[in-house]
Amino acid sequence: MKACLTLQQCLAIKTTKVVGIAADHGGHELKTYLAMKLREAGAEVIDFGDIQLAPEDDSPDFVVPLARAVASGAVERGVAICGSGVGASVVANKVDGVRACLIHDPFSAHQGVEDDDLNVICLGGLVVGHALAWELVRAFLIARFSGEERHRRRLGKVMELENEPSPKGIDIADKVENAIKPDADAVGPMLCDQTKPLTIYFVRHGETEWSISSQHTGLTDIPLTAQGEDEVREWGQRLCRIPFDHIVTSPLQRARRTCELVGLGKDSELEPDAVEWDYGDYEGLRSVDIRKDRPGWNVFRDGCPNGESPVAISARADRVIAHLRTMEGNVALFSHGHFGGVLAARWIGLSVVEAQHFTLGTASLSILGFDPHHPEVSVIELWNSSAHEASRLDPSPPDAKPMSMKQRAIQRWENEGGEIPTEPTQLSRKAST
Repeated sequence: MKACLTLQQCLAIKTTKVVGIAADHGGHELKTYLAMKLREAGAEVIDFGDIQLAPEDDSPDFVVPLARAVASGAVERGVAICGSGVGASVVANKVDGVRACLIHDPFSAHQGVEDDDLNVICLGGLVVGHALAWELVRAFLIARFSGEERHRRRLGKVMELENEPSPKGIDIADKVENAIKPDADAVGPMLCDQTKPLTIYFVRHGETEWSISSQHTGLTDIPLTAQGEDEVREWGQRLCRIPFDHIVTSPLQRARRTCELVGLGKDSELEPDAVEWDYGDYEGLRSVDIRKDRPGWNVFRDGCPNGESPVAISARADRVIAHLRTMEGNVALFSHGHFGGVLAARWIGLSVVEAQHFTLGTASLSILGFDPHHPEVSVIELWNSSAHEASRLDPSPPDAKPMSMKQRAIQRWENEGGEIPTEPTQLSRKAST
């Protein structure tokens, strides 16, 4: 799905006098893309470099000239990019008159301009996808400073800080002595995070006729096979023991049916952005057949004619991740193979082409979460696990004896409503001979 500008938005970008852009090696690829998009939207763009990709370059060499141009008025707005965006933000804010900020969401992109007269947006070339970055830059350029009295008053205080001489030293002991001390009678720790950490249990749907034949199945709404339903039911025995706070599923029937068979369909929320890659002209074809006419084709790099591009599916995955990050606790997400690979890559900050390394079998479980020692770091805790491999999900006590295959079969039969006869049956006597 290609993001389109309205006529009003195009005019707003065109009326921005000049847009400056700068990046080091970590943001070079994103800078090239954004400069192209800006020119397509009618903006005049000045590229402050680096013009050629140079792995040993330093962001101040390019961001400082950009920041000075913004401060002087030669450039109305600036876009500064490095690997994370942090270095570019630190550098740009060293120049008086520049108000730069690292931005990850569209709200902050326009709110920063409206309230704080933000004039440089900083982005992480290794953090945000191309589609999201363009959305952020677009929101930044379209926004205008409100001019309200309270906002002008706050900006005045910032300018006063810029004109103050740097302090020679600070009496730390005096600051500590006069700091506000916590109430000794207060109950509980003052800095206690009460939120539950987000953990995403990603389940790829069960087997379909096209997954057996390796045909690309995008938006074609086909059902699970009988075998596919059976392999999904195995997950039901494990996932039913996990207390899920949210259940999200692709609206395609193979994902919804998987959700139902696991026993979580009743409380599920449909997420249109969680559908499979739109393969366009390649729908129903096999990769091996596509490469006969298009040698070397890779969906994660090349996309599909009259279907989705890598940039478009990256934007979709980023929207799903943004939605998931508004939740807390355990989230069950039922979706598809290629989309799942893209979601995992974007979850840990990789580009879509890296999703080719994250293959998913049918009826598989993967877990996305955060490093408990570094809660800001997104991680992949489990990948492409089948039901019989995922013993770590079984909350049995550590001293419990493992069940035999026969005991597990009996337990599954009982859980599905079967009855174990007390007397030997004719069938069992026959089987024993």
